[in-house]
Amino acid sequence: MADEFEYGFFYETFDENPNVALFAGGTFEEFCFFDPGTAPLRVFLRNDGTVDLKVNDRDQPIYLYYNTEFNGVDPIPTWLDTFCPGIADGDAPPEPFAMGEADLKVRITVVSDDRLEIFNSVNGKATGTDGTGYKVRGTADLIVENGAPLGEPREFVGFKLTEIRR
Repeated sequence: MADEFEYGFFYETFDENPNVALFAGGTFEEFCFFDPGTAPLRVFLRNDGTVDLKVNDRDQPIYLYYNTEFNGVDPIPTWLDTFCPGIADGDAPPEPFAMGEADLKVRITVVSDDRLEIFNSVNGKATGTDGTGYKVRGTADLIVENGAPLGEPREFVGFKLTEIRR
């Protein structure tokens, strides 16, 4: 079966100063209002009763931001919660320092109504507003039980940003 997958993923460097945030699927502003990205979805029914949802797509939009407002545990949701109401009222959203495209991979295994096993990654390149090139790779590998992820984001989120030197 084929369908469309709506998504919005973010990854971060956590305790670095400034914290760098990678938004995949759309801009900060778009994340305030909906899951901004879409990609083709494939659904597989397994013999053991599980269902695998898989995405493998290219050229998905990515945006890099410096998050100087929040560093520490789970700052991106806090950052969004803090700034989105103002953006809805007309305030200017944070501006990305780089943007580009990435390959997107997603695997969601529906084990039961209460348990999901999730892996997602983006791997691509972005160009800074100053012309600097970056290679980016963001990953998340987690289990969600009863609607909540097990563990802290820094335990299941990975993000690597490398400046491309010429």
